[in-house]
Amino acid sequence: MLKVIGYNNLFVKFIVSTKNLYTVNTHKFPSIKLVILFFHLFALFSACTNKPNATAEVNKEALPEEKNRVEVVTLEKNDFLKEIVSNGKLSASQQAELYFKVSGSLATIDVKNGNTINKNDVIASLDNETYRLNMKKADITLEQANIDKLDALIGMGYTITDTLYAADHEAIADIRSGYNQAQVTFEEARLQLSKTELKAPFSGKISGIKQKPFEQANVSEPFCTLINDRSFYIDFPLLETEISKVKLGQDVTITPISGAQNTTGIICEIDPNIDENGLIWLKAEVQNPGEYMQGMNVKVSIKQAISDQLVVPKEAVVLRQNREVLFRYTNGIAYWTYINVLNENENEYAVMAAEGATLSAGDTVIVSNNLNLAHESEVEITN
Repeated sequence: MLKVIGYNNLFVKFIVSTKNLYTVNTHKFPSIKLVILFFHLFALFSACTNKPNATAEVNKEALPEEKNRVEVVTLEKNDFLKEIVSNGKLSASQQAELYFKVSGSLATIDVKNGNTINKNDVIASLDNETYRLNMKKADITLEQANIDKLDALIGMGYTITDTLYAADHEAIADIRSGYNQAQVTFEEARLQLSKTELKAPFSGKISGIKQKPFEQANVSEPFCTLINDRSFYIDFPLLETEISKVKLGQDVTITPISGAQNTTGIICEIDPNIDENGLIWLKAEVQNPGEYMQGMNVKVSIKQAISDQLVVPKEAVVLRQNREVLFRYTNGIAYWTYINVLNENENEYAVMAAEGATLSAGDTVIVSNNLNLAHESEVEITN
């Protein structure tokens, strides 16, 4: 209420002043009236906006400075796993495009894409009526030729109960009776009939079926692809400067780009040829942990152990003045230390103290909340 009354009194003073303004003789000085009016308006505005509010005053106490909370590790000399990284694609160790070898319309398709089948399982069948009749005719012809052969042997002095014949006599009887030709025709008809069924040559997964029952089978295009995905090969390149660091039988780590499970494999081939890009191609073999697929993109990591190294997590190293540093902890204070990075892998650095700095096993190194630390900052350990 007092505040409102104060503003009202100010307003009254403004009215009085304004009234007095109009008593001024403005005939000679017409602009004086406007200048004085503007001055009073400005004074009123300043009084309304700058008047202190006593109720908003609070006593403020200075807050204590909060220490940086950090995590630390004790520096030790360990084996450092130097890492060579490349990229490749999974290729099934056993894969085949399967064709129908005789023409005809599709009678049945017994599997679907993605199905796992065993060796000799039937994948699809053609309408075999024509091939079945051809085999029956060939069978009849073979029986007739067998009778004609027996007649020829009887004509040479053998009896119907004889089972052993002179080799030259039997050969003559085979030719005269047409037995040999009839037997070949029968085998051919039987083979053609068997080709109306497409069977798996090995166990694996089906891929690439596009046709439907009753469509005409295309003998010039694969009906499907069979993939044995129990194991895979990975072709990947390395620079010629890196080839001295790998060897046959060396372990590799496989990391799929898709996020599928990591696994390990071994190098099984090293091509002795360097291509036009200065690359050497290697092949690794890996067992399928269950989620790998043909053509999947993967990262290949080859690690080589280097002994007696000071190893720190990558989070411990930051940049100061465009140089790599880490912070050593001593009695609640963080001291930055210039370092040189000797090697790195996915998670760690192998380091040594830069010229003029000191770093040794047993030092306590800060590994978190160090991005904004300054030299000789006060810190508090949380781990």
